[in-house]
Amino acid sequence: MEVDNNVLVERLEGVAKLINEKFTENEKSHSAILAQTCKTNGRVNDLEDIKNKLVGALIMTNIVVLPIVYMMISNWLNK
Repeated sequence: MEVDNNVLVERLEGVAKLINEKFTENEKSHSAILAQTCKTNGRVNDLEDIKNKLVGALIMTNIVVLPIVYMMISNWLNK
């Protein structure tokens, strides 16, 4: 069976068309994945901000408030 150039060109064009269709499908899928990733990252960033604020508040409480409360209780007990 002998294949001429026209048959080869036709088959290559078919393969190129299939590849282009797959690229188009992948671009659509990647766009949807990217959009969902951006939403998720935004939520995670918000949660991390809240966590950092809580940790900062606990640190400030341990550094400032607890020593003052300890001193007040200590003075009250010593009277």
